[in-house]
Amino acid sequence: MPFFSPKHAARVASYGRGLKKLRLLSSDEYVVLDRMLWGMRKPGESAIDPSYDEIAREAGVGRNTVVNAIKKLVGFGILAKTRRWVFVEWGRKRRYGRENLTARQTTNLYVFTSFPYEFARPTPSIEMDILIARVERMAAAERQNTPLERALAGIAATAGLAMPS
Repeated sequence: MPFFSPKHAARVASYGRGLKKLRLLSSDEYVVLDRMLWGMRKPGESAIDPSYDEIAREAGVGRNTVVNAIKKLVGFGILAKTRRWVFVEWGRKRRYGRENLTARQTTNLYVFTSFPYEFARPTPSIEMDILIARVERMAAAERQNTPLERALAGIAATAGLAMPS
């Protein structure tokens, strides 16, 4: 695994904050990203392998929230998820020893990508969500720039009140 510097981690966190600002990640999903990035990852490493339950306990959210958050993070290209398996022998060995093997899934391996938005092409639905969020922000900015809003802001400033933004 290549070295994963604090600068790369900050870039991934910034990308996650941008997705949260666009309302493409919920607060709980962002907390999952934050705890995995800063609380569970060893310094300098980009890979972690906790279970869903460990992530849920660390982030203070439910297991289903963690599953959905990881699906979204993989979809946005922030994480790469690899399913891992362990071969377990059972019963007595026979001739070649292969008849008595079974596979069990162990914890997944998650690897943070260094430059998520450069490598991952968003799906059409995600692109549509980004465009809708951008239009909603522009509409809100236009609503704040009406003569009535400017007059109310002037009155509030004269009275010494702060207008919410």
